[in-house]
Amino acid sequence: MKKIAVLFYALAVVTLLVVFSQCKKEPVCELVLRVHTTTTGVDTAGPLPRAFVRIGLEDNYADFAKAEGYTDENGVFTHTFKYEALLDVMITYDSTYYTYYTVDDHLDSVYHHDAYYGTGRVKLIPDETVDQIILVTPVE
Repeated sequence: MKKIAVLFYALAVVTLLVVFSQCKKEPVCELVLRVHTTTTGVDTAGPLPRAFVRIGLEDNYADFAKAEGYTDENGVFTHTFKYEALLDVMITYDSTYYTYYTVDDHLDSVYHHDAYYGTGRVKLIPDETVDQIILVTPVE
């Protein structure tokens, strides 16, 4: 009888430990930003790779509500946040490059300067992936 009582108590202790030691999963907010160029502000001309993305623009944003980085080759920036929030987004792109060509055995070049800018706002939702397009326009 003692063995059954000890076994019962041991089983009860193990059950209580398992029930109360399980971690509760923290909700996360996934963000996928797709950056596209536009000339009219309505239509998209294509994705913009290597654009700089800054989320949480003002100094009063908490550190966990800020992120920055570059879009990938497909114009996509992803980040995971801990909390639900409404965040401002700023996208900038500035590229200077030369195209070289030869005319009558003379090397010549053409200067190119591409600059784009755009802003937006995203609403993060717990345990969901927010997929949003931000349009950027050429800077004159």
